[in-house]
Amino acid sequence: MAKSSVLADTSGIIALLNRKDCHHESVLKVIESEDIIIPSVILPEVDYLSTKYLGNLAFSVFMEDLLGGYFSYLSVETRDLQRALEIMNQYKDVYLGIVDSSIVSLAERYEIRKILTLDRRHFSLIKPKKINYFELLP
Repeated sequence: MAKSSVLADTSGIIALLNRKDCHHESVLKVIESEDIIIPSVILPEVDYLSTKYLGNLAFSVFMEDLLGGYFSYLSVETRDLQRALEIMNQYKDVYLGIVDSSIVSLAERYEIRKILTLDRRHFSLIKPKKINYFELLP
């Protein structure tokens, strides 16, 4: 069975990096069976949170894996930011930040239905264009 593309949210990567996280094993299974795409917009959050809670080495190891090709990488472009702003304005009552909105924008543009996230609250509310719904993993 071919691997499918999955966009990673910050929470999924933090659960991967933290072996003590209760979701670590389930996230690890997803990462082993799917093509994980790291959107550029999550890197500052992953850096901050992993360094703060797991130490400097955690982010370095993650970056080595990313640069070594273990994950795919996807840059957020200006048009993605424009769409992200539209999404933020559309869902302003629940406050979707730039990271989540940018992930939705990339998912719409590349028609990626699967998102690696523990943030079910935000991603389950969004009705994306071109895709009927998001499949939230794990």
